[in-house]
Amino acid sequence: MTTLPSLAGTLRVRPGLRRPHNLASDRRALAGLLLAGRSAAEAPHLLANLFTLCGHAHFLCATLALAAAQGQEAFGSAAQRRALRRETARDHALRIGLDWPVELHVPGAMPAWADSSRTSLLGCPWLADGARSKGDAEGIAWLADLLGASPADWLALWEREPAEWLAQWSERGRGWLPALLHASAALGSRPLQPAAPLRPHGSPADLRALADGLGTAFDAAAPTWRGRCAETGTWTRLHDLRADPPASAWERLGARIADLARLSLPDTPGRAGTGWLATGALQTGTGEGLAWVETARGLLIHRARIEGPPADRRVAGYDVVAPTDWNFHPLGAVAHALERMPAEGREAGPLLRILMAAYDPCVRFAVESRTATAELPHA
Repeated sequence: MTTLPSLAGTLRVRPGLRRPHNLASDRRALAGLLLAGRSAAEAPHLLANLFTLCGHAHFLCATLALAAAQGQEAFGSAAQRRALRRETARDHALRIGLDWPVELHVPGAMPAWADSSRTSLLGCPWLADGARSKGDAEGIAWLADLLGASPADWLALWEREPAEWLAQWSERGRGWLPALLHASAALGSRPLQPAAPLRPHGSPADLRALADGLGTAFDAAAPTWRGRCAETGTWTRLHDLRADPPASAWERLGARIADLARLSLPDTPGRAGTGWLATGALQTGTGEGLAWVETARGLLIHRARIEGPPADRRVAGYDVVAPTDWNFHPLGAVAHALERMPAEGREAGPLLRILMAAYDPCVRFAVESRTATAELPHA
């Protein structure tokens, strides 16, 4: 029987090999196949069911892209922005609380961290039923307990000097999360060669250029922007004024914590709450629309093409470009890091786990070495 994980595909990771031979993916472009001939009204629901990780973001992105293709104004409603904020915070909390204790552990310490993190998640308001949420105060209080500081104060110190603050907090902070970050600091702080930050959604001209590329020689499985590889994540938000990308995988983990802090705070346009994550869409041609949504993993892009009379619009073409497609390009930032990574030895496993936690692929990955192939579920 074909399962959703098998449809999603697998990343084959080969540390120590040169690009483009150290990363391979059998991810398939399923959206266009699934939606061909379907009504525009049902397409968002189908995509949300296909892409169960970040399904809320895919639903919103599809809704916006199809509205733009029909010449309608396509802006996320207040309710949609609230849902995006909540679900993105939920995604962050699950990754940090469930996966990081496994991926960032040092021998002998992981079980205690795992127990503490699971206990912490039991009280996480973003994992509770939405009807039981008490608003901003509940999320702020939960995160303050996790960080050992108010989210606003933690964020202010991060913005002033990210690497220095992360080092101080992880060394001096109390609780499982700073201890976990501190244990992974030595390996995780090794410098990375970043790719260009992906921010085409800052300019209508850039978005049109991206849409034009999708219609020609653009490869959604190995996308480039302006002829170069690009990377996306919580550190490439449209509203983030920081010019330089994080220097290491470890700082990228810190950027995810900072993103959660912003989402926990009251709404401020371009700064926090529902005003932090950018969404939008534009019509790029007759019957064509492009939409974008910032997600927990980075920038999600949908391009829709529809045809038929207004009463019976049908999908004629559909492209989805996910954050994983950018970050795990066979010539991109992760591939560059894999070139310099040992294939075997004591540090090989921890280095790879930290790198993958930082860039966070939305599919499982399999590590291929000279002696063994180990397939690891992810997210």
